[in-house]
Amino acid sequence: MNQSFDIQEMWKNSCLLTRLVAVSLNASESAGTIIKCVMTSGDLKIVDKNLDGLKKDLQTEADRSAQAAIEMKLISAFGNKLQIVGEEELPLSYSQTSQDEHRGFELSESMRKVLLVDKCVQEDLRSLNIEDLTVWVDPLDGTSEFVRAQNDPKQVTVLIGITYKGRPIAGVIHQPYYNLLSDPKVGRSIWGIKGVGVFGINTCKESPPSGPFAVTTASHSNELVDTALKALQEKILIREFRRVGGAGFKVLCCLEGAAAYVFASGGCKKWDTAAPEAVLTAAGGTLTDISGFPLLYEKNGQMQNSHGVLATASWINHQTFVSVIPQHVKDSLFQRG
Repeated sequence: MNQSFDIQEMWKNSCLLTRLVAVSLNASESAGTIIKCVMTSGDLKIVDKNLDGLKKDLQTEADRSAQAAIEMKLISAFGNKLQIVGEEELPLSYSQTSQDEHRGFELSESMRKVLLVDKCVQEDLRSLNIEDLTVWVDPLDGTSEFVRAQNDPKQVTVLIGITYKGRPIAGVIHQPYYNLLSDPKVGRSIWGIKGVGVFGINTCKESPPSGPFAVTTASHSNELVDTALKALQEKILIREFRRVGGAGFKVLCCLEGAAAYVFASGGCKKWDTAAPEAVLTAAGGTLTDISGFPLLYEKNGQMQNSHGVLATASWINHQTFVSVIPQHVKDSLFQRG
């Protein structure tokens, strides 16, 4: 049996969720290639989406083209019944391309690794209807880091999360600039499925020798964020905190050694957290709002995570961290939300 026929058989015999993760993985890697090409071109074509001018919300050609490529692959494989919520509102020229179902769909060798675990998908997730699923896309998480071309571009990620009845069940996080110095062409893809596990990363199962640390926002800090972090330090739940960019990268930090990702602010959206939450929970971690309540992902619901985000590694007692966050911080976020 040749490899082409083999992957076709694997696709044919796999459930919808496995197929969707496989295509999402392939789409994220294509988006990563686009991101690197735009950066190499030197012309980012930056626009500010925030029309009131009070707070910058930058979008680049990489954001637009990467999202169009992701949508095209998803629609080519699954048709227009698949609900997609993307961060970027694409101009007509981009959306027409992504909505063209007749461009054809081809299986990629990169999908094989996902199709191989199909039999491990739990029974209640094997018979889902496409109308009940929503795909959340952040084509370039960490745009500010991308625009500033910082010395640590691995903070830039492509995020594709899959939710069922408002809760994440699978996700992909692609790092286009991972291992940049030794192998700049490849990048890294991490993906997870509820009840199956997380792949593409070696997860940390305990506190690093230097002691537990948290990660938090590099560009959207405020008094509430600082108060929450100080409280965790005072209770010696964390020794220090580090400021990094992108929700996707912060959750990867939780998989690779950080105790928690703490963001006591309403500054991130559902497409920022859908894929990271799915991947983190598949690895045994937890992601909630700052008060410990689950985030609800509804296509026509609130896009803002107005009550903040708290994510913890698999070796952390999430509720302990929730209980230490000062009540006035929680109350303030609920009043604002």
